[in-house]
Amino acid sequence: MPGCLGFKDPLCFCLIASSMVMTTQLTGKDRQAFQRDPCLPGHPDPYWIYGALLRDSPVQWCEGPGLWVVLGHSESEALMRDPRCLRQDHLDKLIQRFGDERIFRRQQGDIPYMDGERHNRMRQHVMSAFSGIDLVALDRFCTQVINTCLDSVSPGSWFDLVNVLANSLPLLVSSELMGVPQELQGEVLDQVGHFVRARGLIQTEETAKDGDEAMNVYRRFFTPLIEKRRAQPGDDVLSRLLVDRKGKETLSNEQLLLIVSSNFYSASIYTVPLLISNAAHLLAHQPEVLEQLRREPALVEHAVEEFLRYDPPAQAINIGAVREPIEIAGQMIPAGASLTALVGAANRDPRAFDAPDTFVVNRHPNPHLSFAPGLHQCLGLHLARLEMRAILRALIERCHRLEVDESRSNRLVADRFRGFEQLTVRML
Repeated sequence: MPGCLGFKDPLCFCLIASSMVMTTQLTGKDRQAFQRDPCLPGHPDPYWIYGALLRDSPVQWCEGPGLWVVLGHSESEALMRDPRCLRQDHLDKLIQRFGDERIFRRQQGDIPYMDGERHNRMRQHVMSAFSGIDLVALDRFCTQVINTCLDSVSPGSWFDLVNVLANSLPLLVSSELMGVPQELQGEVLDQVGHFVRARGLIQTEETAKDGDEAMNVYRRFFTPLIEKRRAQPGDDVLSRLLVDRKGKETLSNEQLLLIVSSNFYSASIYTVPLLISNAAHLLAHQPEVLEQLRREPALVEHAVEEFLRYDPPAQAINIGAVREPIEIAGQMIPAGASLTALVGAANRDPRAFDAPDTFVVNRHPNPHLSFAPGLHQCLGLHLARLEMRAILRALIERCHRLEVDESRSNRLVADRFRGFEQLTVRML
């Protein structure tokens, strides 16, 4: 049914939803689902389950993926900064399990899976290339793209926000920054989900095979482009990635391929649409948030951070493993064990946030962990924030109310990620 699930009063909806959470008990079925996959993919509201488990213990063992899951905020933040948790060590397990010629061997050259000084050097190189982006000009470009997308929709009509807007914006931003014509990216876009799922908490022969195919498609697409930029560099990000100004890194085509695949395709084209769709879904169900932003547009920046906290697109960080026993919240993690931080749970930890299950537009401070502050902090965080701000500004200007048709909307069911594959809305 379109609108706020049949409730005309948004305050009434929030009170009823809160009451439902307070009276719902964690069942054996809920625990089993968490054990199979701690990110509970496709669940309409995993956060009350996270909360109940967090009250039991901020660290949980999950038998399905065979890893420790950290749910608490302070514990998750500490893990993100702990050099004893090594991404490469977990990759070694996958290489041993699936074989040496699979995507997991190639991921050893990928920044999110590097450790130590090598990781630091590569991060600095990519950050240097990103620093050349004209954010003011890019903000204008985002506004133009959004207006063009929304102008294609008839006033008051239903449309799929994911297809019309959420997917288009990060795609066109990446094309603009890298100098890649949009029409050449269709085949690559079809593989993004497979590439991302090969970086998830649960790996099977199917996800490995799909990841291998995604890498083959990426290689066919990007290698000629990389070679062209080597011969004729321009002023785009890809050209800047080719040049190491400090002379400490010589990047092969394979390394560049992984950087582009990770930072523009998995981190941008895949996750930003999920963030946009989650935000739009909330605005439809809590129209008072949109009204508050209209009255106080200066709150847009705070609202972006709260969307990131409240319903993050990436529910968990990439897995690492420890070489020595470590203690987390009184739980001894044995040497060799794999573990991850469950960002979706940490962002709702009542020890870190007042009223964690309430969306507070002007929440400040807001120490959410959605960009994984620490050793592997998201490199594209400024771009994600910029795009989300532009989306909110457009919604403030163009509509007084946003409605969603749940019957024609579908949640994404994918390891580690949360959002919508289709979100049918109308702007009134």
